[in-house]
Amino acid sequence: MRKIIFLLVIVSAACKSNVSTSVEKKDVGATLSALVQEAIDGSYGSTPGITLSVKSRNKNVSAAIGNGFDSKEKDNELSIDQPFRIASVTKTFVAVSILRLHEMDSLSVNDPLINYISNSHQEILASDDYNLSDITILHCLQHISGLFDYAVNTKYRDIVLGNPNKRWTRTQQLQGAVDWGDKIGEPGDKYVYSDTGYILLGEIIESFFGGDLAMGIRTLVGFDNLGLDNTWLETLEEEPAGMKDLVHCYLGREDVTAFDPSIDLYGGGGLVSTTGDLVKFIDGIFNGEIFDKEETLELMLAKPIMNNPKEEVNNMREYRCGIVGMPLYGQEIFAHSGIWDVYVLHDPSSNTSIATNFTNRHRYRLIKKVVQTINQLPDENAGQ
Repeated sequence: MRKIIFLLVIVSAACKSNVSTSVEKKDVGATLSALVQEAIDGSYGSTPGITLSVKSRNKNVSAAIGNGFDSKEKDNELSIDQPFRIASVTKTFVAVSILRLHEMDSLSVNDPLINYISNSHQEILASDDYNLSDITILHCLQHISGLFDYAVNTKYRDIVLGNPNKRWTRTQQLQGAVDWGDKIGEPGDKYVYSDTGYILLGEIIESFFGGDLAMGIRTLVGFDNLGLDNTWLETLEEEPAGMKDLVHCYLGREDVTAFDPSIDLYGGGGLVSTTGDLVKFIDGIFNGEIFDKEETLELMLAKPIMNNPKEEVNNMREYRCGIVGMPLYGQEIFAHSGIWDVYVLHDPSSNTSIATNFTNRHRYRLIKKVVQTINQLPDENAGQ
């Protein structure tokens, strides 16, 4: 009986602290801050800090919130301009970079990998029966290449945890994809998320920039034009001056902030950013500030064409080119997340872009409530 009473008290307290998403425009900033704090309080200590940035063109809203702490130790307050590793959200930058090369006719997404990948990497993959003449750039962009994902393998994780200072190379990770698992299938057979495909895309970008992946992404995305002053490819280019220490990141209960960044660096991950910069980037994708042609955005958002149409239905997450299409409140949104608890989202229905970073364990309920808060506001700039 005591346990039941205690549970009722917790549920009651949670209900009382529920922040309403039905607010007037003048109260949006305070509401978003309250929602962030609600998510922190509701995590029971598992999420000590959150940064959130929002830009809605239709609703004429721009907000930036930073509450809590930058580590589980809670010895340093989190600031809104504090950088963090964006992990797999880097894939969106890589996909945009490849698509920029496509719209400039420097390559075609239908080109086979064999046209761009080094001979040594071709040999590694051929040893496991991969035919790089059949695997296209588009297959890798949409995670339907059939390439085994080295990054999710327990052997890779064990090596990383056992040797945190090891400096990995792309070649070693490709070798791991061959040694630790078998080919998933033929290109277009099925959707399986694969960092392996994205580090190969990173190699393709490098081939146009003298081996400099950082310069390639920075140039093709247009960091200067977008004002991405707090974003960089960790250890592969110089960190901007005056940056704060990174928000801590965790693998399970292990603080891996001091681990060598090469564990997630060569195209599948690697960028460091802030929520403010990420909102500029996501907003720029959908508002003509990066791509020169509307058709390029259409290509980015197009659903994969599978060998078997039934597999198109089975791909519930509907991964496109570096971004996921998914339903939310009856509308299609586009989003991507990263293992270090970062999340970006664009809602075309209100032309709203959102970026969040959680100090350990992201809370999707917060993101949904932020979307609710913004979308219930009246349009002020519809069509812009």
